[in-house]
Amino acid sequence: MTDPKQQFAAWNQAAYDAALAYARTGLESAEQLLRLNLETARATLDANSRAARDLMGAGDPQALIATRTKLAEISMQQAAAYASSVYEIVSAMQAQFARLAEENLGRAGKALGSGAVEAAKTMPGGEAQSAALQSTLAATNAMLESLTQASRQFASLSEASIKAATQQMVRGATKE
Repeated sequence: MTDPKQQFAAWNQAAYDAALAYARTGLESAEQLLRLNLETARATLDANSRAARDLMGAGDPQALIATRTKLAEISMQQAAAYASSVYEIVSAMQAQFARLAEENLGRAGKALGSGAVEAAKTMPGGEAQSAALQSTLAATNAMLESLTQASRQFASLSEASIKAATQQMVRGATKE
């Protein structure tokens, strides 16, 4: 049996490492979103200045309408690209959080389970308690695996839906 103080210190270290991993993942994603927003703002400013120049240069109503239609199409494509980029960043962050949670829950379940099973064995009637605890831990792990699989399927379905909506939005802008 391990020393409870060492086990407690190991759990504390694992919790600290997990919190740090979550914080780093969140900061990396925030940094990517900030970079995307700055690049988008810069590109939008450039596109709007070109658009204003093009609109002022239109010599007749036909040219003005054609220029406006072209600019609307470009704007829709840029909005779709931006939405797609945001979705990719958020999806990657969600996947990283899910992976970290899965790792941490698995590690914690094993550590807690083995310590609790050992402790249960030392009590009167401990064999029955130990078997019940092992059964409960196995059911919990199966439930977590099922939830993880459902989360992955939902993420995959969401990604397909976002891509289809983005393509439809761009197609709709080109038809107008």
